[in-house]
Amino acid sequence: MPGKVNPTQAEALTMIAAQVMANDVAVGFGGAGGYLEMNVYKPLIIFNITHSITIMTDGCTNFRKFLVEGTKPNLKKINEYVERSLMLVTALSPVIGYDKASKIAHYAMDNDLTLKAAALKLGFVSEAEFDRVVDPKKWSNPTWRALQPRLRVLIRHRLWEAEASPRRLKPAPA
Repeated sequence: MPGKVNPTQAEALTMIAAQVMANDVAVGFGGAGGYLEMNVYKPLIIFNITHSITIMTDGCTNFRKFLVEGTKPNLKKINEYVERSLMLVTALSPVIGYDKASKIAHYAMDNDLTLKAAALKLGFVSEAEFDRVVDPKKWSNPTWRALQPRLRVLIRHRLWEAEASPRRLKPAPA
C-alpha cells in the first residue's frame, strides 16, 4: 500500500522481549535442574543470559537509531487531543459538582465538541473559570515553587523531630 509506514522497530523490540522471556524460562529450568551442587545446565544458563543481553542491547540501539532519533512531536495534534480529552472534566467536579461535570462530558462526546465548548454551551461555567480550573499544563508540570512550601514543612517537621528526640549512641561493650 503506498505511503504505508511499517512499525518494524517497535515490532522487533516486542519480538526481542518475547525471546528474552523465553530465555528466562530456560534459565529458570536450568537453575532448578541442578543436583548435588553440580549444575550441568550452566552452559544453557550462560548462553541464554548472554544471548538476552546481546539482543536487548542491539534492539535498544536500533530502536533509538532508527525510530526515536529525529522523531518530533506533532504539537498541533497533541493539543487537539488534550482539548478533546474527556478526563479533564474531573477538574470541574469540585467546582460545579459531579452531575454537571458528567453532563458536560456526555454533551461533548455526543456533539463532538471540546469540553470547553460544551461547558460554555451548557452554561455551567464561565470561560475564565474554565480556563482557571482546567489547565492540564499545571497538572503535568509541577514547578519547584509549588513544591517548596510542602518541602519546607517536611524539613521543619524532620528537624523538630531530630531536636525533640536526639539519637544517643550507646558505648560499645568492652
